Amino acid sequence: MGKHIVFIGAGAVGGYVGAHLARAGEDVSLVDAWPEHIEAIKRDGMKLGGSQGEHVVKVRAMHMSEVQSFVRKPVDIAIICTKSYDTEWAALMIKQYLTPQGYIVSMQNGINEERIASVAGWGKTVGCALSTISVNCFKPGHISRYQQPGGDRHTVFRVGEIHGRITQRVTELAAILNKVDTAKPTANLWGERWTKLTANSITHGLLGATGLDNRSVYMERGHAHKLGVKLGAESIAVGRAQGFELGTVLGIAPDDWYGAGTGDAAALKRVQDGLAAWMATLLEPSQSSVGRDVARGRRSEIDFTNGLVAAKGVEVGVPAPTHAALTAIVKRIDAGELKPDPKNIDGVPC
Repeated sequence: MGKHIVFIGAGAVGGYVGAHLARAGEDVSLVDAWPEHIEAIKRDGMKLGGSQGEHVVKVRAMHMSEVQSFVRKPVDIAIICTKSYDTEWAALMIKQYLTPQGYIVSMQNGINEERIASVAGWGKTVGCALSTISVNCFKPGHISRYQQPGGDRHTVFRVGEIHGRITQRVTELAAILNKVDTAKPTANLWGERWTKLTANSITHGLLGATGLDNRSVYMERGHAHKLGVKLGAESIAVGRAQGFELGTVLGIAPDDWYGAGTGDAAALKRVQDGLAAWMATLLEPSQSSVGRDVARGRRSEIDFTNGLVAAKGVEVGVPAPTHAALTAIVKRIDAGELKPDPKNIDGVPC
């Protein structure tokens, strides 16, 4: 018998990965709090589009009120794909339905393994860093991917244990996720996590604050671009101060990000060339998840992306003032005090 894999949060990431696994023959259940989304999947199947083709997938979809039925169908692998601020309750809800060998995986923005472990224990906690899957749930039952698949060029799923050893379960989970896109077990979960966080934090706060899309950061050479480079450099510095081994960020070496942010003209040229190459892998520009949440009037995850970099910078004595400034602006938008506007970043020094 295959593993029963449950996605708590069936939005962009959870819905896309879960439906593709169901399409590949895995035993998948999707759980979400958006009633219209679940009803659309139950009625019409999950409609997937974008860079991996057009598919309609029949997959088990469940409202939160139906989770108790897992007492009759226990969960082998629970993958949390909620917003980071919903991590603890999602872990608390699903842990009681795990099999004795079952475990919980964070497949989220930010770094949430400690939150999961506080509920379920470290032995039942696994991490999975997604490197640029770039998906959007744009209406109930419809998810599109606008990033080209990683394939042989780029590993999308990096699955790791908290302690860093390669175990049978992370090897098995990587093999399962490889049915969606390239996956590997990693002995460097924390470094992979911070690398992903750095990539997110280059655009999350900026696009949330301004309402712009990622072209303003990656391709144009204005104030948003300069701030994006500085955000990358600050995050690299904070990650290294914590002892993390960092990989390429948007295909660009961490040394180049740091050099570009500290005035190295040659490094800046390499960053700009790398960003142009990265944009060529996208089917369309993106607003980032924070930008989309702000546009839809939802609470953003800014405390768990730019805010996390700023907070960790304080802990390790490596200031990240640009992250702190963008976090403060987006939090004011979350509170209804501001609206997204390019003018919001005019006073942020670069």
